[in-house]
Amino acid sequence: MSETSAAPPGADDELLDELAAALQAVGLTCRIDRDAVVVDGNRVVPFLVLRAHPTPADLSQLVQEHRRRTPAVVVADRISEPGRGVLRDAGWGWLDRRGHVRLWASGVRIDSAVPGVAPERTGPSSPWTQVGLEVALAALVEPTEPVTARRIAPRISRSVGAVHELLGRFGQDGLIGRSSRLPLLPDLFWETAAHWPDDGWTPLAAPAAELGARLGADVVVRVDERAATLGGARIAAVADLPARCYLTSPAALRRARQFVDRDAPTRTWVRIPPVRWLPLNEEHPADETHPWQVAHPVVCALRLAADPARGREIVEAWGIVP
Repeated sequence: MSETSAAPPGADDELLDELAAALQAVGLTCRIDRDAVVVDGNRVVPFLVLRAHPTPADLSQLVQEHRRRTPAVVVADRISEPGRGVLRDAGWGWLDRRGHVRLWASGVRIDSAVPGVAPERTGPSSPWTQVGLEVALAALVEPTEPVTARRIAPRISRSVGAVHELLGRFGQDGLIGRSSRLPLLPDLFWETAAHWPDDGWTPLAAPAAELGARLGADVVVRVDERAATLGGARIAAVADLPARCYLTSPAALRRARQFVDRDAPTRTWVRIPPVRWLPLNEEHPADETHPWQVAHPVVCALRLAADPARGREIVEAWGIVP
């Protein structure tokens, strides 16, 4: 879970030393002068804040409470990409101890990975593969249940070995408790949202009801604001927005392209879901009036949170993430 840390006596000096070391590691000439760092001749007195694993909501509150204290730098063991977006929008910097530093001040503009620190995993060793997203999603859907390979693997139709390996990586990243085996929230949610693909949408001129009637309700899954409201979110004017639907088979997506009309208004956006295992909101099955399925509220929340602008606010107000 997200933790905040009160800085003990002398902690500011230690944080300043840590920030200076990171700046030196990226190749800048840097020294400490009392309560300041002198970077390439520019004297900067940063407002330093220590946090453990701050969430975007934590950082938004922090920025609001100290909006006059700039330049500011948050030092944390881990700052998610949505959290970095909050700080970036506010003109704040950070030192993510996993290996990234940002200092934004007069005469100093640095946003760089820190050499010599183990970087965030990308590529084949990253846990954020399709299977990794499914494992995280399964944990988020049942946040009070232990996350074990033998319980999750059959549910998402993946091998026990693959799930076990991914759980080990999530544990190393502080997203699943090593002893409790429970998902650490809201950290796991926001990290999953930061890696949830939300590009590649195809605009269609047909409404969702026509799409479901033509393609089959079993392959059309709504994941938009309307679907979120069915899961408990409070969002105004959802009827005015084009629908967003996952089509659960490539064949359905190919058939849907017959509804592409660049000269007509977009009524529905479609794409293949980023996961193969897609849980549904069982309380709202398809019927003759609404020939489409509804994604599980957590899926809707992840897709909304992938939008760092309006989506994050909706999810935080929703309260779906403990």
